[in-house]
Amino acid sequence: MAISNKVGPPVTGEDFYGRTEELSRAHQYLDSNHSLVLSAPRRIGKSSFAKRLIEDKQSIGWNCVYIDLEGVRTRDEFLNILINKFDKSGIWTETISLAGGILNRIFEGIKGIGPLKFDFTHPETSENLYTSLSEVIDHTKDALVVIDELTLFLSILDRNADSHREAEFFLNWFRSLRQVSDSKIRWVFCGSVGLHNFTRMRNLSMTINDLVSFDFDALSAHEAKGLIEALAESENISMNNEMIAILLEKLEWHIPYFIQLAFTNIKNHPNVRMGVTYRMIDDSIDRLAHTDEISTWSERLSEYNGQEDGARLILKRLSQSDKGLSRDQLLAIYAQYTGEIPMKADNELSLILNMLEHDGYIIRTGGGTRRFRSPLLKKWWYYKFVE
Repeated sequence: MAISNKVGPPVTGEDFYGRTEELSRAHQYLDSNHSLVLSAPRRIGKSSFAKRLIEDKQSIGWNCVYIDLEGVRTRDEFLNILINKFDKSGIWTETISLAGGILNRIFEGIKGIGPLKFDFTHPETSENLYTSLSEVIDHTKDALVVIDELTLFLSILDRNADSHREAEFFLNWFRSLRQVSDSKIRWVFCGSVGLHNFTRMRNLSMTINDLVSFDFDALSAHEAKGLIEALAESENISMNNEMIAILLEKLEWHIPYFIQLAFTNIKNHPNVRMGVTYRMIDDSIDRLAHTDEISTWSERLSEYNGQEDGARLILKRLSQSDKGLSRDQLLAIYAQYTGEIPMKADNELSLILNMLEHDGYIIRTGGGTRRFRSPLLKKWWYYKFVE
């Protein structure tokens, strides 16, 4: 099986590899009328997975919508994208022409020039908007709506506001749409910043407590090996089982993004046509640790709100440790850094560690020791922030 080596963007069609068990599980939830939040670390393939769910459901006649909110900065942009995507999906009811008031303004504005303008500072405007849209969405037909990077969008709104009011409004709005009686619309929320972390930090967990937290992680050993074999076949590169095992051992955390990054560096070696060697694999890992290919892992810490500095401190210290650090050691480091009373430092550290674990930076091993989940990421962090 030959596939394209696409590093970074979501993959679809024949380029989507593996995830057989996870797809089966996700479809079982959707078929039983559950909505999901894809709970997984960054760069693990959530968007590709969600798009595959759409492909599968479209093939059996479901109306499907994929909305990517990355780069969306304002409420007006959000509204335009949402309604335009819904308009193209066939998700509106046949009675839409009978609707009036604010809804007429919306659909007239879509066909006009320039962005729509709605004053969300007035509660009645928000309520009327939700009510109008809910009334013209067809909840009687099977449909799947994927909202990607919702948390990034909410984080932007949150930074531009005096409180969490705007984020709370949108989270409650989506919840209200999901709560329509006997609705056959299923929702999937995914993104590179964890929705659970975002809502937990703002005491908004109740806005997503109706969603099934769908966990998936790295590829299985069998699928990781198969992905490398497929990539090698697509590039007509000879890579035997021993070399595949060595690459997987060095990566340790077998997420598609890291596998594809490493393979790209290997295939660009001048002598690769003679067969992959241990030296080529070692060199590829070293080159990745000295490039900006993994810089998004640092950039996204800005979404940690007031906990970014603490998270960076923990990651810096862990990058300097070969075996990881115990929780007591991390607490001593954090308490000394903040100068806070032990109880407050302990609570803040717990929050930071949970966030870093959920987002795939670190892993908890026996005895509560924390270490980097990815040796590649650890090596990159050390080179970038310590060396």
